[in-house]
Amino acid sequence: DQWSTGGNMTSCKNCPDGKGVEAGQGTSEQDCVWKPCPPAQYLDEDSGCQDCPADQWSTGGYMTSCKNCSDGKGVEAGQGTSEDDCVWKPRPPAQYLDQDCAWKPCPPAQYLDEDSGCQDCPADQWSTGGKTTSCTNCPDGKG
Repeated sequence: DQWSTGGNMTSCKNCPDGKGVEAGQGTSEQDCVWKPCPPAQYLDEDSGCQDCPADQWSTGGYMTSCKNCSDGKGVEAGQGTSEDDCVWKPRPPAQYLDQDCAWKPCPPAQYLDEDSGCQDCPADQWSTGGKTTSCTNCPDGKG
């Protein structure tokens, strides 16, 4: 990872951080090239290896961009080394998707809103939970 112009030089110069050159092949700093990046990083041609952003992954090497996780899945920034690292993301309010991409059943006293998950029944209404999409009014005079 050093280079020299030869001649009367008594030592070699180091390549910049993150760059290297084959032994005996570097005659100028331009011969120093980026080293391969580790998994979960991509190669930025200007600044070297960078962590993949959240919800993206990389096998490393000389990849110049990271790959996106599948829809509904994610991974923390700099942690994705393969598609297998992408895991199902929670959907608000803290209701998780099952493997069939469907909402999990709601607990009693809640109903399933298809856009935002389980919601509390309004005052004077009830529900047995599950995947019911609305609450039932309490009988007159009861609440």
